[in-house]
Amino acid sequence: MKVLLTGATGYIGSAVTDHLTAAGHQVVAVTRTAVAPGAEHRPGRSWHSQVIGDTADPASLAGAVTPEVDAVIHLAPPSGEADVDAAVIETLAAPLRGTGRPFVYTSGVWVLGATGEAQEVTEEAPTNPIGIVGYRPAIERQVLAEAAEGVRAVVIRPGIVHGRGGGIPALLVERAREHQPPQYYGKEDVRWPMVHVDDLAELFVAAVERAEAGTVWHGVSESAVPVRDLARAAGRAAGVLAAPHTVSAEQTAEVYGPLFAEALALDQSVSGAAARTVLGWRPSRPGAVSELVSGSYRPVEVFGAPDGPETDAEVAAIRRLVAEVEYAQQTESVDRFLAVFRRQDPVWTTGHGKRLSGFEEIATFTGQVLPGATAESTAVYDVERVLFLRPDVAAVNVRQQPVRGDGTRIADRPEGRPFYILVKEDGTWRVGAAQNTVAVA
Repeated sequence: MKVLLTGATGYIGSAVTDHLTAAGHQVVAVTRTAVAPGAEHRPGRSWHSQVIGDTADPASLAGAVTPEVDAVIHLAPPSGEADVDAAVIETLAAPLRGTGRPFVYTSGVWVLGATGEAQEVTEEAPTNPIGIVGYRPAIERQVLAEAAEGVRAVVIRPGIVHGRGGGIPALLVERAREHQPPQYYGKEDVRWPMVHVDDLAELFVAAVERAEAGTVWHGVSESAVPVRDLARAAGRAAGVLAAPHTVSAEQTAEVYGPLFAEALALDQSVSGAAARTVLGWRPSRPGAVSELVSGSYRPVEVFGAPDGPETDAEVAAIRRLVAEVEYAQQTESVDRFLAVFRRQDPVWTTGHGKRLSGFEEIATFTGQVLPGATAESTAVYDVERVLFLRPDVAAVNVRQQPVRGDGTRIADRPEGRPFYILVKEDGTWRVGAAQNTVAVA
């Protein structure tokens, strides 16, 4: 299909562009100004063509939906004026009437308001919008009414979007970096429904391809993630190992304004099960906490490999391996720790200088020292640099910081600097050689 996409240059729009293109569709991007020649071929901009228009000026979109356009996805953020947004819907939907072509509108879970004691509310729940999205339910109804006019009208309500280093979680990271310790907003038990931006993009593809007219879908892969956990993870991404603290609504409003402050403090539990069951949506990316701790929010220096999605995927796999080392250490799991080593002749020099050769020697030592090792403290591990010596061999620098059981930094204990030689065998990265060196200030 040839898909007209508003908001194509944005955070979500870039991911949707990538996934539409990967699925064989052509993206016609609506942009306020012409993009320089060649720039449209960067990641997130693999557009078939461009149309100049501005969703703040509905008249500028007249003629954007030509007979050659097979579908419309309206991703551009709302203008803040109900009349303007309603006029945009009218302009984009009118040419689709009587054709059965899809029109997918982007709303959001904030239209549901606080869900209270209800767990994982569905698309059937009544709307109760908070102030920042006060008129959006009316826009949703306007879109869905197009189904009666022969438009395959669909509404998607994303949760809080994370991944690719962006979205509201990036705000938490920045605040942690600037105003230690990490912060979260509202009451301690606030929860956010979350979705990875690439999983959400795949839901848009599924909706434009096969969602029925007049349907609403929640783009949520994690129904209720405690914001306190997100704040702690954001601190980790910012290099701040400290317990998070809550910021009152009044203080939050002073920074972000009262409308956004209300949204940040909104407690919700929202189900995304319907899209899985009916549309076959299969969200598979890391959860929000994992993504903050060891994903795109903490940059890694990479050498010896070209920039691009293939290298990104390998680095992500390496970070997952190091995260598995951390998890095995923190949970004192001998089997999981040993699983990170290759079986054929691995070597390991411990932080105390003990040299271990071969899998059996490493296994014997680990079985003796790991149980009970975290009674007083443990450590967190962060990948800092990756050098690809070959596509299947990588040298990895890791920062190891001692922490208490609650994740706060032990200030008077030195850091470690693990160095791993990783080998990719049968598609899986494993440790071939490792050395842990104490960092002396």
